[in-house]
Amino acid sequence: MDFSETIQIWRRRRALTATLLILALASIAAAMAGLPRHYQSQASVVLLASRSTAKLTGGNPYLSFSPSLTLTADAVSREMMAPGAMQHLAASGATASYTVALPAYTTATTGSVLVISVTGTDPALVQSTLRAVTAEVGQALAQIQGAVRPQDAIQVATLSSDPQATVDVSLTARPLVVVAALGLLFALGLPLLVDSRLSRRQTRHGAPLSDRAADRFGHLAES
Repeated sequence: MDFSETIQIWRRRRALTATLLILALASIAAAMAGLPRHYQSQASVVLLASRSTAKLTGGNPYLSFSPSLTLTADAVSREMMAPGAMQHLAASGATASYTVALPAYTTATTGSVLVISVTGTDPALVQSTLRAVTAEVGQALAQIQGAVRPQDAIQVATLSSDPQATVDVSLTARPLVVVAALGLLFALGLPLLVDSRLSRRQTRHGAPLSDRAADRFGHLAES
């Protein structure tokens, strides 16, 4: 069956096709009104050289990046994504879903940057979780370094943080796309199935009638 035949079937079953399309559009509209919106908020922090190390560059830690900072950032990321850290944050009320990871464009000079992403259906909860996770990064870094003297400890600074959560279009639209695809598939596919079934039924019922007519004609000819 080519596309032209499909169009002919839709035209032949226009009443059924139109009704199903209206129902599909109504279901999409209901999904748009009923499905929750998803929100996202991000922040980024950077791990900096210790104050004692920064003395070699005139006290500027942004001139003292090294591979050790990248390794430390990776360790902090793993610590933040561990079940224990998630449970601790959830117990404090930061229950929105979050990730702490190195950026995709990580290089030798950007490897100590960590990107914090938080998603959820409640924008206020997303924002409060972002603040809690950002603060917890500093706690995780201090825990990893243990009893290192403050002047020798790696530091952490916030580079940026979203002031408010925004709608995540991809997460919000994903269930709508599924509903729309299923609705249109049903609305456009059912008329094809109905037409095919009716055509087979007509063919099946038509053959016996032809056979009986031929038999009757044969009896008349013999008589």
